[in-house]
Amino acid sequence: MRSAGRETLVFTLPGDPALSRLARLVASHFLRQNGVKTVAARRGALAVERGIRKLLKSAARSRQGGRGVVLVLQPQPAALEVTGRAVGGPKTRLLRLLRPRPS
Repeated sequence: MRSAGRETLVFTLPGDPALSRLARLVASHFLRQNGVKTVAARRGALAVERGIRKLLKSAARSRQGGRGVVLVLQPQPAALEVTGRAVGGPKTRLLRLLRPRPS
């Protein structure tokens, strides 16, 4: 059994760049749940938003109109990682933060 806050979150979005803010909110919540301080979580979430916006624009322009983007938020033992990829495309690392030390 895994402890709360240590689970991988997979979030799928349709190829619409207007949804990049939603990815930022999800990333911010994920980072805060995993112990990242508010300011660092906000900066990290903004980086995710910028990166996912590029992927969403690319997905929207693709010939396969309905192509979406998959956002994977994954806690690892030493770090928190956020990756994104267009469906059928290569994976892109959007953010990697060292896991905060418990206080």
